[in-house]
Amino acid sequence: MPPTEIVATGDAILTHRISANRDDGLRGLVELLRGAAVAITNLEMVFPGRVRHPATTMHGSPLGVDPELLSELTWLGFDLYSMANNHATDYGTGGLVASLQELERRGMLYAGAGRTLREARAPRYLDVPGGRVALIAAGSSNARLALAADPGIGDGGRPGIAPIRLLRTHYVREDRFTDLQEILADAGVDVSARGTTAPGIHFPYPDRNVYDPPPAGGFAVEGVRFAPDPEPRIQTDALEADVEGMLEAVDEAARQADLVFVALHCHEGIQGRWNTDAPAEFLPVLARRLVDAGAHGIFGHGPHMLRGVELYRGRPICYSLGNFVFNLETIASFPVEVYLQQGMDAASSPADLYDHVTGYQAEPRFWESVATSFVYENGELRSATLHPVTLGREKPRSRRGCPVLAADPDATRILERLGELSAPFGTEIKISRAGERLAGNLTIGE
Repeated sequence: MPPTEIVATGDAILTHRISANRDDGLRGLVELLRGAAVAITNLEMVFPGRVRHPATTMHGSPLGVDPELLSELTWLGFDLYSMANNHATDYGTGGLVASLQELERRGMLYAGAGRTLREARAPRYLDVPGGRVALIAAGSSNARLALAADPGIGDGGRPGIAPIRLLRTHYVREDRFTDLQEILADAGVDVSARGTTAPGIHFPYPDRNVYDPPPAGGFAVEGVRFAPDPEPRIQTDALEADVEGMLEAVDEAARQADLVFVALHCHEGIQGRWNTDAPAEFLPVLARRLVDAGAHGIFGHGPHMLRGVELYRGRPICYSLGNFVFNLETIASFPVEVYLQQGMDAASSPADLYDHVTGYQAEPRFWESVATSFVYENGELRSATLHPVTLGREKPRSRRGCPVLAADPDATRILERLGELSAPFGTEIKISRAGERLAGNLTIGE
C-alpha cells in the first residue's frame, strides 16, 4: 500500500453554512482535508426532518439541524463519519433513522450507528488509491439510552449506537465501608453483594441485567457499585460484553482492510467527572486493547476539549481532538423543554437561550483543537503531524465556531498545552514550522 494520509478531527457541530467564509486559515484547513486520502470527523448532529419529535432521553442540548447542511461536510472534504455519540437519538429512533437515510442518500459513509446493533458495530470501508480503509465507532456517553438492539422473534430490533456501557465503582475507605452499608440498609436500600439484579425481577432498561457484578466484598445499588479499598476513589470500567463486540469488529476489519481506525466518543473524565482534561480510567485500557486487536489508530472526541495523545506500539491514540466545528449557538430551534429547564418562557428562542447560557463562550478550551495528519506506509505509521485550530471564541456569535488553522501565538499555546496533556502518556510534541504556520510533530519509533 503506498503512503496514505489520514486526517482526523473531533466534534463537528454545524448549524449554519461556513463555506462562504474566505479566511485563509479555513481555506488552508480545507486543502488539508481534501488533500488527504481519508478525512474523518464525528458528526454530532442529527437530521430528523421537518416534522420532528424530541426524545424524552435527550442528552445535553438537542442537536437537530437541516439535512442540507450535510453538503458543508462534503465541501470541507470529509470522507468518513462517526455517528456514535450522545446526540444520536435526540429526536428518538425515528430521528436517527431519518438521519441515516439522509447520509445514505448522499453516499456519505458512516459508522457507529445503525438500525440494529450488528449494523451499528459493523466496520465501514472506503477504497482509496492502493488500499482499503475501515472505520469503527462507538460511544460511552448516553450509551444506555441510545443503545441499538438486534432483531428477535416478533420484533425488528432497535436503531441506535454501538455502545460502550460503563461500570462505575465507588471505592470507600475500608474502615468506613461497613458504616455506609448500614446507613443505606437503614434507608431501605438492598446492600446485598449479589449484584444489580435479583432472580426473576425484570428491570425497565434493556441493559440492567447484563452489568458485571460488583468487586469482591462490594455491593451495587441501581447499577452503581460500592467496594472497600484502602484508596478511596471512583473507577469507571467498560462493560466487557461491549468491549468484546468492538474487538470482534476490529478483528473483522483487520482481515478485510489495510488500515483500521476506531472513533470513540467519551465525555467521561477521571473520578466520575465529565469533560476533564484527563480521560476516564476505562479509556486508555480500552484504546490499547483495540490497538492490540489490530487498530492502526484511535480517534477520541466528546469532551469538547483537547486531551493527550499517546503512541502505543507505534500507533496513535488521540484521547480527544476537541471541537472541529462548534457553531452550536446559532442552531435554528430547540424543543420547548430546553427553555423550561432554564427557567425561561416556552416561547423563547435560541438567541434568548444563549443570552442566558453563557458558559460555552466562557470556556477557552472549547474553542481550540487540532486536526491530525497521520501518514501510513504498508500499515506502519511514518509521520504524525498536529495542526492547531482555533474557532474564533472572540468573534460575534454569528461567526463563532468556524475552524481556521491557528496563527502565532495561538498555535504555539495550543501545541504546548497539548504537549503538557500528552506528557503523562510519554509523548513529546516537537513544534516546527510547516510552510507559513506552526505544527506539532510526534517522534515515530522511539
